[in-house]
Amino acid sequence: MRKSGAMKFLVGGRELELTQSRVVETMNGQEPEIVREYFVELPCGWFPPKQIMAAVTEWERSSFTSHEAIRVLSRLGLVCRRADELHSEVEPHDKKSVQSIDGFEDDRLREISTTIKVLQAAVAGLADRLSKLEGLE
Repeated sequence: MRKSGAMKFLVGGRELELTQSRVVETMNGQEPEIVREYFVELPCGWFPPKQIMAAVTEWERSSFTSHEAIRVLSRLGLVCRRADELHSEVEPHDKKSVQSIDGFEDDRLREISTTIKVLQAAVAGLADRLSKLEGLE
């Protein structure tokens, strides 16, 4: 029996029936993990696509790819983006600034930089939505 509004997907040879509302309900109250390359915009935060798919399916993350997760979540109408998609002009021009004194990249600094880019993308997305809503008045 198909649930109202549910969509069927084939992921890694397995069938999956999912709704956008189930995704949002499942992720509500969960702590978003650090975004590395891709993120999905939800009302409750910005999450990596594999975190969402693992939570809603209870599958091991190694059993599906980020691209499969993005395909499913996009078809459900959720906004999926690359972390560097928006505001790439904020990237440091001097790549050496992301390296520690001994020449090795500082992972924590990279995580902070990625988080800042994601937050900037979130603000830009919200500003875009707000301007669209204001245009409807």
